[in-house]
Amino acid sequence: MAIYPDKKDGKLNGRFRVELQKGKQRYRKRWDTFTEAQKDEQAVLASWAAGEAPPAPGAAPGAPEVHTFASVIPLARGKLWTGQSTEETSWARLETMATILGRNTRLDDVDTQAVDRVIAALQKAGKEDGTINRYLSHLRTFLVWAKSRKYRTVPIKDEIEFAWRKETAGRIRWITPAEEAGLQAYLTSRTDPRGREQASAVWKLILVAIRTGCRRDELLTAEESQINGTRLHLWETKTDTPRTVPMTQETTDVLLDLIRSGTMPNQRSLRSWWDRAKAALGLEHDDEFVFHVTRHTCATRLVDAGVNVFVIKEWMGHKRIETTLRYAHVKPQNLEDALRKVGDMLSVTDENSQVSAIFSLPHALPTAGGMGDFSNEPRMAA
Repeated sequence: MAIYPDKKDGKLNGRFRVELQKGKQRYRKRWDTFTEAQKDEQAVLASWAAGEAPPAPGAAPGAPEVHTFASVIPLARGKLWTGQSTEETSWARLETMATILGRNTRLDDVDTQAVDRVIAALQKAGKEDGTINRYLSHLRTFLVWAKSRKYRTVPIKDEIEFAWRKETAGRIRWITPAEEAGLQAYLTSRTDPRGREQASAVWKLILVAIRTGCRRDELLTAEESQINGTRLHLWETKTDTPRTVPMTQETTDVLLDLIRSGTMPNQRSLRSWWDRAKAALGLEHDDEFVFHVTRHTCATRLVDAGVNVFVIKEWMGHKRIETTLRYAHVKPQNLEDALRKVGDMLSVTDENSQVSAIFSLPHALPTAGGMGDFSNEPRMAA
């Protein structure tokens, strides 16, 4: 018999492993039950005895129904990434990976080596590390979805190692004050009545985006019911984490006007007027100058204003603090400002003996009376 109790980290996990070999042919497969493993072993041995190739893992008699990329992708359509601004991009990437691995590949056969083939193919196609990570993330999301619905029977965590690529921080593109003034001048100076209304609405949207840091679709789909006073409540976000964004009264009025007047641009109008304004500023060859730079602009201005990085994280709705920290290094001037602030603090301590004495005290753990009495003994009266 070639069926063994399966282990992970030296401990039995309740599953069973089939391991067979005939000459140079080797066959390995894990099953949830001993019965499934036994049927698999019998099927493989029967195939070899008949001079046939062994059945593919997952295709043994009595095994769960075999599912492939070709059969499961249509089932996942309309359920995965639905309503997200990146929905079509996500599906395009998954289709690309299905083509790389073979659309008739069984989902149970997707393992670490399959992931390595995807990475190699994407690298050959010239994809950057950050983009490759996005592809792998979509593949993992799809496989997790399939596993939860039994279209894949093999655990993902135990069978697949996703070799995430190390991403470089890269350059963060933001809008300079001069570029902001240029956008305003172009979009608010149109003379054609219809074009003037559309361009003016796009400028208002840009202004709100810069001041709030909201993503494009968060603003394009905003409703009046989401605004409470001068706060915009976002229930559906890219990171699936609701957040509330503060606004000035002026920004609130501009956003309310776009919503109430029905002049909120759609994606097509926004893209069209953005590209025209971009060309007018001589930035038509700057691939990084897209509408999303309004969000980067908000974050960098919060950093420049000295706002605590954890506050910025909550404001921007970042899932990981590492994302926020990218903005803390965008300008060398930030380092110089920090040096100046330290110098100012030292000047104060030198000039004020009381403050100086406080800073000269050694750091110590709290004692009785500092943060409560940690002793069971009665306190002595002074």
